[in-house]
Amino acid sequence: VGRALPLTAKPLPCIAVPTTAGTGSEVTRNAVLISAQENVKAALRSTDLIPDMAIIDPTLTYGTDKELSARCGMDAFTHLMEAYVCGDPNPLTDMVCEEGLRRLAPAIIHACEEDDPKARADMAFASMLGGMAQSNAKLGAAHGLAAALGGMLDAPHGAITAQLAPYVMAENILAAREAGRITLLNRYRQLAVILTGRQNAEPSDGIVWVQRTLKRLSLPSLCHYGLCEAVFDDVAVQALRSSSIKGNAMPLNHERLVNIMRRMCKQEPIHEHSHSLSD
Repeated sequence: VGRALPLTAKPLPCIAVPTTAGTGSEVTRNAVLISAQENVKAALRSTDLIPDMAIIDPTLTYGTDKELSARCGMDAFTHLMEAYVCGDPNPLTDMVCEEGLRRLAPAIIHACEEDDPKARADMAFASMLGGMAQSNAKLGAAHGLAAALGGMLDAPHGAITAQLAPYVMAENILAAREAGRITLLNRYRQLAVILTGRQNAEPSDGIVWVQRTLKRLSLPSLCHYGLCEAVFDDVAVQALRSSSIKGNAMPLNHERLVNIMRRMCKQEPIHEHSHSLSD
């Protein structure tokens, strides 16, 4: 684990048929293994891991229970969101992320609660686009922290990224304001416009959308899985070594990562009154 050795044998032919709408792994070069001995989730990346064919059939997600649908759907959201605001975006992934977010935002509740065919189709497509986005751009602190927490907690990856997402967004927006990063703030504003459907949305409105969606989907907090403040420092140290965090929208230090986890565990609401970019 952690030696960064290359794959030396060509994998067998693979046809990927996802039965959830979440990771988008059917179109990525990524795989993950859990190492119980090292207490980590280790990522493998190679172009040889890209499936030879991906078949996206939304009907295979019908009947999935609400919690599984919700945490998978919010993982797809986090892929699209972090790739959109990452430190290394590009025009191709911008288009992919915007289309994925436009489909996901109005669909996720209907897909999770009603098995609505159009919503399930939009979620399946958004999940695939999220896989494309993360493969061709970067991710961020939500996935960096999730990589560290995933080995410590008996919690699904999607449940971890879902709870981290709004607090990472809030910390990035705060850091961007402090640094005067108007371009990044405008990107968070456009994200909020897509999520809310309101042209006058401000960056913090996107965070409010995420928190309201999490509440509606009734996803458990990470305290439910045993997360406590005693491990925050260790998690932050591990997260700072992750590849995902290197793509974060803003450089976040150890203190900021601990603050994200502390606010998340307290389930602090993000204030709904937006600030203008000149504040």
